[in-house]
Amino acid sequence: MPLKIFLSSTLRKYVPDYDPTRGVSFIVDGEITVTDIFEQMNIPADKIKIIMINGKSKSPDHVLKGDERVGLFPPVGGG
Repeated sequence: MPLKIFLSSTLRKYVPDYDPTRGVSFIVDGEITVTDIFEQMNIPADKIKIIMINGKSKSPDHVLKGDERVGLFPPVGGG
């Protein structure tokens, strides 16, 4: 089952030719954690602050089974 991965702002630079309207399709064969996803996408774990799975906040060790929508967000600064 495919996952749909969406990257926010500065995380997009880690995926060549990333299209924010389409995200990245990622085929899952069995179970995989969110950490496995960013390792396979070569995104440093310390660059990801917020993980949303189907609109709900999850941890990096959350197990994905396919057919989920994954949003990854960097730390946000402001003032």
